[in-house]
Amino acid sequence: MVPILAGSRGNRRAASGVHAAMKRTLPGLFVMLLVLAGCAAPPATPGGSPSAEPGSIEHPTGSDAILVVRYEGGMIPVQFQVTSAPNLVLLGDGRVIMQGAQTLEYPGPALPAFIERTLTEEGIQLVLDAIEQTNLFTADLDIRAAQNMISDASDTVFELNAGGNEVVVRAFALGMLDPSMGTPPGASSREMEAYRALTELNDALTTLDTWLPAEAWVAEGWQPYAARAFRLYVADVTGQPIDGGDLPGQVREWPTDDDPAAFGEVQEGFGDGTRCGVATGDAGETWLAELNAASQNTLWTTDGDNRFRVQPRPLLPHEEPDCPDPFAA
Repeated sequence: MVPILAGSRGNRRAASGVHAAMKRTLPGLFVMLLVLAGCAAPPATPGGSPSAEPGSIEHPTGSDAILVVRYEGGMIPVQFQVTSAPNLVLLGDGRVIMQGAQTLEYPGPALPAFIERTLTEEGIQLVLDAIEQTNLFTADLDIRAAQNMISDASDTVFELNAGGNEVVVRAFALGMLDPSMGTPPGASSREMEAYRALTELNDALTTLDTWLPAEAWVAEGWQPYAARAFRLYVADVTGQPIDGGDLPGQVREWPTDDDPAAFGEVQEGFGDGTRCGVATGDAGETWLAELNAASQNTLWTTDGDNRFRVQPRPLLPHEEPDCPDPFAA
């Protein structure tokens, strides 16, 4: 990661222009973008193929990711880290996949809720314009403005692939520090302006339908999204107490032909024998139905005596069907 001041290297504007641009609030920026889009944008292309119009921002196509927003780190157990999916993904074909409303019931469903909606090429360009106007995505950036005020928080990570560049921008404890309260110890005013701009950008990305025009979308309304592939973290919990007691239906038959005791590969970093494997194709469809019928406390068995806990991580279209090492540098 480069320091915060290095983020201005290669900007189209002088440093003073960057500073002034970051002071401008994003809501006003979005209004300006919408006006310009209405005057000059080419006809929308459903499916999100890149526009050839001069000035448009190139981006990946198909199921490759243009933008991924995810949370990383914080003082949470590894079991929660490895099953945490991105908060938002914008794919090259215009699909936006977000985490939906999560239930507060206990035990909750085994799978998190996802929703999806598809942007036209015009909509993709509006989102990319908004990101570009922050002037923060010209180089990798690591913003730690809140670190001396907040100790236990995660990083919000923005991974952008557009305009021929791949950039990672991360901010510690984004949204947990009020920039209007002044600059905290150890942070610069410029870093706080970047923190403010990223907070506003993140808020805008999670409320796209409140500022994008109707013609930026292929169709109305968000729809449920169901993953068809999963990382499955499997642990043998035979003999351990069952949360909530051994209730009817809480222990289910292992749904596929493989042996849960030998499923995937052992994850050494867990320290408890947890194994990780990937279910795709027919196995993915089988596990989708199985997990939709399960809760967070469901266990699985093959003979009525052994017990296995399964922690699923849905794989989104841009993700590789593998089990990455959560402790890799």
